[in-house]
Amino acid sequence: MSKGGQTATQQTTQQLNPFVQDLLTRGFQAAQQVSSIPYQAYQGPRIAQFRPQEQQAFGMAEQAVANRIGAPQLEQATQAAQRAAGYSPAQFQTDVQGFMSPYQENVVDATMRRLAQSRAERDAATKASLAASRAFGNERRGVYEAQLAGEQDLNTAQTLANLYQQGYGQAAGLASNLPTQQLAGASQLAGFGTQALSQEQARQQMLAGVGQAQRGMAQQNLDLAYQDFLAQRGYPVEQLKILQSGISGTPALTSTTQTSTAPGQGFLGTAGDILGVAGAAKSLFEPSSAGILAKALGIKI
Repeated sequence: MSKGGQTATQQTTQQLNPFVQDLLTRGFQAAQQVSSIPYQAYQGPRIAQFRPQEQQAFGMAEQAVANRIGAPQLEQATQAAQRAAGYSPAQFQTDVQGFMSPYQENVVDATMRRLAQSRAERDAATKASLAASRAFGNERRGVYEAQLAGEQDLNTAQTLANLYQQGYGQAAGLASNLPTQQLAGASQLAGFGTQALSQEQARQQMLAGVGQAQRGMAQQNLDLAYQDFLAQRGYPVEQLKILQSGISGTPALTSTTQTSTAPGQGFLGTAGDILGVAGAAKSLFEPSSAGILAKALGIKI
């Protein structure tokens, strides 16, 4: 822009706000301080150890395995079930004889002893009665005694046969029921073994539950202590973030505008202005005067 032979120039300069410059300086110094903090390792325990109750439960489990709790009952139950499944006629006869043995001793033999004693008592009474009455001679007396003995033997044989028949029937019934009884016993034995193991496991679980509850509380305390440590270790960084967030919203640059003037377009520009003045003076001065002024300036009129 030119006027009267001069040019105006504007220059704009941007620079940091001194206040912001001070904030940035302090923020950088704070960052240097935070970065110079050495790594802080956590010195406390992180994992809660097993409680005494849990250790006791572990020991009980080991003892249960070593002592094979419930295993003997299960083995006996298996053997009984195998015997019942493989029950054969030969085994049936053996079992019948087994049941007959106490019957023979307690029933048959005892009955025969009582019959023999009764027979002896009757014989003695009969002989005494015959001797007292002198009813028969020796020959007829012998026939009578032989007939009486035969009747007694027949009665004894019938009694013995009935006893054996009754005894065998009872023994056969008992032997027939053995497989069912063995299976029932096997089931009960297996149940006892399972029950014994379940009770042992229940005791272990009770102890382990108490220990787990205590260990859970201890673990919570350890976790809380570790979180506090992390918060304390990260506190300088959090403070630095707050400082940086406050700086980030502050305008950082300021603008300054300066205006300066400089010489115009040189002599020709000035001559143009003078020509205008001379043209205006043409009507005011004589032609000779105007010509002299124009000639002096080197301008043709």
